[in-house]
Amino acid sequence: MKDLKCGKKECRFNKGYCCTAKGISISNDTCCKSYDPIEEKRKSLFEVAHEFAKANYTVDTDVQCSADCVFQHEKCCTANGITVMSENDRSPQCLTYVKK
Repeated sequence: MKDLKCGKKECRFNKGYCCTAKGISISNDTCCKSYDPIEEKRKSLFEVAHEFAKANYTVDTDVQCSADCVFQHEKCCTANGITVMSENDRSPQCLTYVKK
């Protein structure tokens, strides 16, 4: 999957709100189990606007999924793209999830 957006800017795989991991895993409760925060990124108060740092990352990420979702087929995500986000310090969730 080449269109994997991530709102967890402190994750080590997040580059300009794009996920650069080779593979991620979404659990049956729609949490991104591959989320790996970097403490230095979490403490940073400065963020470059997209006008200055255009995101153009095209990593073909393998998305394994065990959620009861219309896009899950044989433990793989078949969506054209997904978005992973969360509020505050909660676990990152797949926002593309649609219950079967």
